Amino acid sequence: MPIVITPEVGIPLPFDTTPQELSDFRQKANAYFNTVQDLVAKGGKVSISDSDKSESHQLFVDAKLPPVRDLTPGTIINLEAILSEWDQEVLNVSHRLRNYVTNKLIEDSTLPDPKHRLKALEMLGRISSVGLFSDKVEVNVTHRTLSDIETELKKTLAIYMGEAERVDKPKVISLEEMDYDAALGITPDDEDGE
Repeated sequence: MPIVITPEVGIPLPFDTTPQELSDFRQKANAYFNTVQDLVAKGGKVSISDSDKSESHQLFVDAKLPPVRDLTPGTIINLEAILSEWDQEVLNVSHRLRNYVTNKLIEDSTLPDPKHRLKALEMLGRISSVGLFSDKVEVNVTHRTLSDIETELKKTLAIYMGEAERVDKPKVISLEEMDYDAALGITPDDEDGE
C-alpha cells in the first residue's frame, strides 16, 4: 500500500530573509548584548520580565531589530540567549544529519547487490574525515632568486646559440684501451725510481 503525501499550502517559511540579513541581525543582536554586558559589569542590574521574553521571541521570529533605545536590557539578554541556543541547535542538526548519512552508507555497504555496495563504499571513502577518494592535487613550488633564474637562462641561451660548450657524454673506454698509469697518476719517471 503506497503512502500518499499531500503538502499543505500557505504555511510561511520561518524566515523571509536572506542569509546576509540573518548574519547582520545576529551581529547587531550580539553588539546590543555586549553593550548591556558592559553596563551590567559597571554595577547595573537587569531583570528579565515576561514582557521582555515575549518581545525577544517576537524579535527572533521577525528577524528585525528596532533601534537599541526601543529595547529593554532584559529583552536584549533574552534575545541573545535565544540566538545562542539556536546557533547550537543548527550545529547539532548538521552533526546528526552527517551521522545519519554515514550510518545509512554503512548499512548500504552490506547490501547483496555489488553495484549498490560499491557505490556506498565509494561514498564512505569520500567523507572528508576518511578522504580515500578525494581528488587532491599537490603542488610543489620551488622559490629561486632572480639571479639564479637569469644565470640558468643565460646558460641555456648560450648552448642554443652555440656560444658555450656542450657537456657531452663521457667516452666509454674498454679495459684494454685504458691507460692505468695515467689513471693512477704514475709518470714514467716514477717507474724508474723503483
